[in-house]
Amino acid sequence: MDQSVVNERFKTMSIKEGLLPLKVTPFYHRKIKEEVAALGNHLGPLHRVSFPTQDRLLLRAPNEVKDFVDDRSNAFGRTHKTSIVRKYADRILFLTTSECFGNCQYCFRTDVLTEIGAPDKRAGRLADLHLLRDYLGDHPEVMEVILSGGDPLILPASRLAEIIEGIRSVPSVKSIRIHTRAIVYEPKAFTAEKIDLFAKHNIRLVFHIVHPYEICGDVSEKIKKLRERKIRLYNQFPLLRNTNDHHFVLYQLLEMLDEMDVRNLSIFIPDPINFSAAFRVRLSRVWRIADRLNATSPSWINSTRFVFDSKSGKARRENYIATDDRDVATFVRDGNPILFPDFPEHLDVPGRIEFMLWKEGGHNGSN
Repeated sequence: MDQSVVNERFKTMSIKEGLLPLKVTPFYHRKIKEEVAALGNHLGPLHRVSFPTQDRLLLRAPNEVKDFVDDRSNAFGRTHKTSIVRKYADRILFLTTSECFGNCQYCFRTDVLTEIGAPDKRAGRLADLHLLRDYLGDHPEVMEVILSGGDPLILPASRLAEIIEGIRSVPSVKSIRIHTRAIVYEPKAFTAEKIDLFAKHNIRLVFHIVHPYEICGDVSEKIKKLRERKIRLYNQFPLLRNTNDHHFVLYQLLEMLDEMDVRNLSIFIPDPINFSAAFRVRLSRVWRIADRLNATSPSWINSTRFVFDSKSGKARRENYIATDDRDVATFVRDGNPILFPDFPEHLDVPGRIEFMLWKEGGHNGSN
């Protein structure tokens, strides 16, 4: 199917199903064009990140749900009931905006973002910030605030300063963390003014770099500038079928991050949400990929965690109990069971390494 036809069909589907529309920055699109030209098709990893494919349109798996993590069950707010999310005793998630620089096809928060996607009203957003500060003041056990969205870096420096300084005015908050994909979508969003702000307030930055080809000279130079200001840098990303579901790809990405002094925290197993089947990986293959990565890389590369998120918190491999004959896996965390719809084995066709690592000729192998 022609890519323009796929895009048009996805546009129709996104309106009907409440999915995020197509959105990609010119900076990232240049890399996609290079990839398409080299491969002669639209099956490369960066294209899959930003544009729909046939399997994104057509492939479905049993037990898909609208919102697996269900942030709403732990959320509150004045202007949007999902602005502030508290799932853990010691930290809070503050959704600063519903906008991103680019809309990832694999986005796990599509449902929430489309729900709160009305244009930000400054007075309303201020109301939620005031509510957050009041809540933090009344709950000193909350020691960390995570700023996410959307992408907080899409906000002007003045607005970010307002949020960060408001949170810093609460003495019990010891850490502020910002999650962003701006580093690969729009590196210039890290302006001198924002970098000064992050350095001043000892902000932790968590990137979401999913593939080694997202890292180029512009990206690495911006990371270098952040490191020069002694800003602590981290990364976490999902394991995505046909994008990075091979230990060669993971090794290369994690090695590049390590060379740039960016610590990878977690590799996420994709949520079993509607229209996600194009990216999902069966748990048994996740474990095999993890084992192969561990067997072929040093500890500073393979120390990252493979996890998935749920409304009860994150679950790891060591929490896994079993998968029943209905492909429902059981994990136990803190004594409580978490049910996870596994991806059917017959649908889990591994990504082709010659596409995922096309610059290296498929890394000369596929084992």
